[in-house]
Amino acid sequence: MSRRKRKADDDVQPDLPITPMLDMSFQLLAFFIMTFNPTPTEGQIRMALPPPDMGDSRSSTPPSPADEKPMKWAVVVLATDNGQIAKMTLREEGATDDRGEDLGASVATGLLPRIKKLADEDKRRRDAAAAEKPPRTIPPPKLTLEIGEKLLHAYVVQLMDASVQAGFTDIAPVPIDKKNR
Repeated sequence: MSRRKRKADDDVQPDLPITPMLDMSFQLLAFFIMTFNPTPTEGQIRMALPPPDMGDSRSSTPPSPADEKPMKWAVVVLATDNGQIAKMTLREEGATDDRGEDLGASVATGLLPRIKKLADEDKRRRDAAAAEKPPRTIPPPKLTLEIGEKLLHAYVVQLMDASVQAGFTDIAPVPIDKKNR
């Protein structure tokens, strides 16, 4: 048996067709560019600019960002062991008094009239700001429902419905325990 030696010039070159790969990558690129549909919020940037009819921008002061902050309210809802509402407390978020106003345990007679009054006051405040020269826009108020962990879902739905009836559009139900948020 004779052994055959390999020659050093037996290099094998792989055949990579680059043209079809480039063609396919450009087709995929064109497909994704043509089918891309950004959502409306991606193109919006909230800015506080003076209205165009203000004239000389040096003579007027720009609106203060502090004026444009919405009112933030929190309703703390404590639950009994069987899942019913034990007590509701209303407080302004960021206020120095954390105790708040006791609203009792009834959604219809305690919570709804009080938050309806708050929503009406805020609407008057926003209407007055819109009537100013130059008009200011103030975002709608925010309502946070801090809910006890044992509260039944039916009561959470009642609280949400009462908040919508009162005129709130930005409502966030969260657990009372901040670790569970």
